[in-house]
Amino acid sequence: MKAAALKISFLLSAVLCVWPALAQKSEPAPAQPYAFNLPAPLLAGEARDWLNTDGKKLDFQKSRVYVVEFWTFGCINCQRNLPSYTRWQKKFTGKNLTIIGIHTPETDAEKKRENVIAQVKKLGITYPVLLDQQATNWHRWEQQLWPTVYLVDKHGRARFRWLGELAWKGARGEEEMAARIEQLLREP
Repeated sequence: MKAAALKISFLLSAVLCVWPALAQKSEPAPAQPYAFNLPAPLLAGEARDWLNTDGKKLDFQKSRVYVVEFWTFGCINCQRNLPSYTRWQKKFTGKNLTIIGIHTPETDAEKKRENVIAQVKKLGITYPVLLDQQATNWHRWEQQLWPTVYLVDKHGRARFRWLGELAWKGARGEEEMAARIEQLLREP
């Protein structure tokens, strides 16, 4: 009986010593960017739903590459990606690249057009932003989280996707996606 109690005590001690390490382990993040090749869903929205386009509605055009980023202004993870988009704008100036932000709100405050306009200005976003107030584009693209970044090729096909922050846990998402942008720009 004493030996059995000792074995149980030893096993319990071993489990308690190892448990914190096991609890902190998590599944490895999925390999990113995720590559695929599917037709990009059409962008839903009227001209009034677009910001930074001089009142014009945008559609995917042949011979252009697109960065499509789903975001909402209250999301800190989304805000952490914004400098990457600004750097891509500068790096690819004069190239056939367009960055499009699709603002799909999460909270009531994010649903108010005037709040989005104010935040776009405050955050220094100069690329086109599509207000997705009814989450139509969110559903068309089968979105699950903010932020998500897609690359669409010159033929209107979604080719790469990055889920979450580009630099989360030391990821090199900005560099990885920039390399994919360059690849898509080189393709016929």
